[in-house]
Amino acid sequence: MSWNLHAGGEDVSAQAREVARLRPQVIGFQEACRADVKEIQSQLKRMGLTYYVAYGTVRGDRWNCGLWGGNAFGQAVLSATPIVERGNQLYSQGGTEERGYMWVRTTVNGKTTWVYNTHLAQAGQRTERARQVAELTRATRSRARAVILGDFNAEPQYAELGGMWSSRFRDADPDCGRAENYPACAPTADANPRRKKFDYIWLRGIAAPGGNTVVGSPHSDHDMVYAGLR
Repeated sequence: MSWNLHAGGEDVSAQAREVARLRPQVIGFQEACRADVKEIQSQLKRMGLTYYVAYGTVRGDRWNCGLWGGNAFGQAVLSATPIVERGNQLYSQGGTEERGYMWVRTTVNGKTTWVYNTHLAQAGQRTERARQVAELTRATRSRARAVILGDFNAEPQYAELGGMWSSRFRDADPDCGRAENYPACAPTADANPRRKKFDYIWLRGIAAPGGNTVVGSPHSDHDMVYAGLR
């Protein structure tokens, strides 16, 4: 599952209930305040769902996260099985804000699984996003089987996503191919002048037999995206 939490402006308890409803094995959060993620993790445990957590902080941020927001803003990955390796890397060019990607190694259905999570540069920064995609795909080059979750701030037809396709990553949504198929893609985020697909589950060496599902929520400006993998 991938979900941009719209840090600092939403009901964390409601977000935890949304996650519990879907019960994903692995979750990638973007725009996540550390304190909010800790609270979501705690509330999920009270609901009988235990998750291990890794953080991908990109900056201390009192503006988004507030004095009690853990003073840390970025990405997070939650896994129902132990996280045995983790890392975090800032992009060399974040654009108007710091941006980065994180990764964890965990086990899903008995198999070692590498999961990356990222949030690319904002609208109007396509050059920066292209560089970020290049850095992200270089980091995953040695992984025959990998999952990349994230808010890419780019629709499938945007040229900066070409690096994902050329690196043998495929969208979990079977109806959402490269540029030629983009009208079939389900939108995932509120964006001007219309809703757009910005949120992805990218797969290499792993299949998503049922595709991905987009689930709307009133508790973020992004929808939840999740997929069952084989």
